[in-house]
Amino acid sequence: MTLNPSLVTVGTINAGATNIQADVSQGLEPKGAVKVLLSTNYTLLCPPGWPNRPALTGKGPGSLNFPGSVLASGSTFAFLAPEAAALVAAGAGTLA
Repeated sequence: MTLNPSLVTVGTINAGATNIQADVSQGLEPKGAVKVLLSTNYTLLCPPGWPNRPALTGKGPGSLNFPGSVLASGSTFAFLAPEAAALVAAGAGTLA
């Protein structure tokens, strides 16, 4: 995290009890997908201006429901770097 983080809530864990906040102060790199092996279920949110997530499930973008798509624990998904870092920092997954 940076000294002056710019946090965006991108999803939740623990059945909605814990927000996952990505630090976008360093910008987004939509081309740089980072894979994360989830250790808990992750519910996606779609914050305003957030770009489409890269290759989350191998399904087309129309198959994901925002907000509310739940990505299952034990699965590996690709995220933008700030979202991946937030998931790892929250203990919701590990880099794959």
